[in-house]
Amino acid sequence: MDTIRLWRDRRLGFGAASVEDLGVEERLTDAPRPGAPARIGPEQVCAVLAPACEAPQKSGRPISQWSAREIAEEIVERGIVDRISPRHASRLLKRGV
Repeated sequence: MDTIRLWRDRRLGFGAASVEDLGVEERLTDAPRPGAPARIGPEQVCAVLAPACEAPQKSGRPISQWSAREIAEEIVERGIVDRISPRHASRLLKRGV
């Protein structure tokens, strides 16, 4: 029911605009979301994935596998982002954007 209500309210938000007046993209576009804008752009996400594909020893780390904490530290050291939590780094890697 919530989904139906959401789309009904969106349709009513268009007012008297007919289907011919609005393109498909305009009718299906999401409303702006609340919260802060993303701090990590698509290019940075790709750069975040790169260290995870390398052996930790190549970065001078005495470990055999990356941990979330180690990969977050490496991302910051490389200057990809100013700061990132181990949990956020882990989510980005799991998502595999």
